[in-house]
Amino acid sequence: NVVIPVHWVVDETMARYPTGMPKSVSDVYVNKEIKKIGKEAGIKSMITIKGKQVPKYELISTHTARRSMATNLFLAGVPTMSIMWITGHKTEQSFRKYIKITTEQNARKMAEHEFFKRK
Repeated sequence: NVVIPVHWVVDETMARYPTGMPKSVSDVYVNKEIKKIGKEAGIKSMITIKGKQVPKYELISTHTARRSMATNLFLAGVPTMSIMWITGHKTEQSFRKYIKITTEQNARKMAEHEFFKRK
């Protein structure tokens, strides 16, 4: 079991359903709908996967949201070990491969550290 705080957006969403959340739908359905939304949002650049070109929206899934959550928590300064408890990663090495940050994001994150601040 993992215990995590509820983000205020989730809390506000849940408050709109005082008698309980609506019935859930399957991951297959959600992933299909997420791809449609990605296409409508214009996420259409072509990506090469195993030698085959596919539009980027075809690669969006609920797992994309999970990775984004881990990356955004990391960039927000949440301790790596706390994020790993949520994602289930056992080693920092595997976790670092999981999050997706650019070299620019990494540099900005480092610049926030006390070491780089003027005294």
